[in-house]
Amino acid sequence: MFELVALHETDPKRVAHFLEINRERFQPFAPTRTDHYFTDRHWREACKLAKSEWKEDRAYRFCIIHKGEEVIGKVDLDQIIRGPFQSAVLGYMLDRRHEGQSVMRRALDDVLDLAFGEFELHRVQAAIMPHNERSRTLIKRLGFREIGLAERHLLLDGEWKDHILYEKIAR
Repeated sequence: MFELVALHETDPKRVAHFLEINRERFQPFAPTRTDHYFTDRHWREACKLAKSEWKEDRAYRFCIIHKGEEVIGKVDLDQIIRGPFQSAVLGYMLDRRHEGQSVMRRALDDVLDLAFGEFELHRVQAAIMPHNERSRTLIKRLGFREIGLAERHLLLDGEWKDHILYEKIAR
């Protein structure tokens, strides 16, 4: 059982706890983080920012809440570009204890329904490291198509890393 809740409506302490207990797991897939990133204080500010981003149609950030309490994942639609492009970039992370239970697939289904419905996006893009087979399989199941390799695409864990780019277009 899980529910999708806007980040700005989530308890910042629970977000910080989720990220702290998964710190080592997410490190290879994330920018270099200071210790402050994993604190309640940081997430109080991040939740405030997320509320203004939502209101200003710049990003839509969600937490996956398990049994009404524990944050077990995050999903972001950010880098929203309006005008003739109408696009966003999708990012997501899930606690390892909940992998293989279709939690992320269902959460992404819900977020994509919002993206192409209420948020009126035309395209959602995702970038995934080539060795992340689990994520690549998931994104393909959700109807994304591979559009190419972006060499040295993102600076993650202190290194520029290649990513495979995917897109899904509204039908």
